[in-house]
Amino acid sequence: MATLKEIAEKVGVSPATISRVLNEDKNISVKDQTRAKIFQTAKELGYKTIAERYLNKKIQRKYKIGVVFSHSEKVELEDSYYRSIKFGIENQCKKRGFNIVKFYYPDIDTTTTNNLSKVDGILAVGWFSTAKIKNLNSISDNIIFVDSCPDEEKFDSVVVDLRKIVENVINYFIKTGYNRIGFIGGRDIAQDGTINIDSRESTFREYGNFKGVISEKDIYVGNFTTIDGYNLASKLIKDKNIPEALFIANDSMALGALKAFNENAINIPNDLSIISVNDIPNAKFTFPSLSTVRIHSEFMGIEAVELMFQKLEMNRDIPLKILVPTKLILRDSSK
Repeated sequence: MATLKEIAEKVGVSPATISRVLNEDKNISVKDQTRAKIFQTAKELGYKTIAERYLNKKIQRKYKIGVVFSHSEKVELEDSYYRSIKFGIENQCKKRGFNIVKFYYPDIDTTTTNNLSKVDGILAVGWFSTAKIKNLNSISDNIIFVDSCPDEEKFDSVVVDLRKIVENVINYFIKTGYNRIGFIGGRDIAQDGTINIDSRESTFREYGNFKGVISEKDIYVGNFTTIDGYNLASKLIKDKNIPEALFIANDSMALGALKAFNENAINIPNDLSIISVNDIPNAKFTFPSLSTVRIHSEFMGIEAVELMFQKLEMNRDIPLKILVPTKLILRDSSK
């Protein structure tokens, strides 16, 4: 069978480029003519991609994957970010022929834990306390974390760089001319009472203080829900404590905050400029339309399934961390 090097020599590009194109890496940019030449040359030389080689084996075993969510079904219904991740997972599992069983951690009991012990691997979506991670790891060594990275030296994970998101938003606000930036965010609380301070909040404090544009009185924290976004914005209004710009940790909270500001005749963005995170489908239909950082959440779910496929099929034991890129989408809620 031909090698990547042989194909590269005929096409005139690097073996790494050949590999990424043949394995359909969406993040590589090559001319259509070059891409076509790569596939044609590979076909002529009889080269097969890793995926093709494994599919050609006609794998006898059907894998069963447990998808464990750290949040409740109610939270998922209210937050399209998690629904999108789940959609990506479900579709990719179907393509890979994986059977899946879903568990929402607040509802997991002894019976469901026993069912979970029968799976070949676990996709863990959200933030999990140390005790929960230990429990999951006792069930399976094949764990992929999505939306959190508890230990990159031990577990696979698919995440976004929240720190970079916060720094970019603060830099944008400063560049626009704002010197007082506020924050509305949330924290995850485990069943045992363990509180996780979200990296958006910690980075906002650290980087905002470094830039000299924040004050503790302008930081409001609750849960990552629409109602808490509304309540926290209402408190901000009641305190007569409106900054020049406001960074909101997710779009769900921003929807609630916009409602509070509209009810109190606070003009967005003239009185207050707002940017949030996720770019949920409703973000472009709010009044005003919401400026936000786009996270490719469905892609996160897809990549998590692919990492699981590698672990199960190739016996990979080196942990991988996939960092999914983001993009600032400017709409009418910010100047």
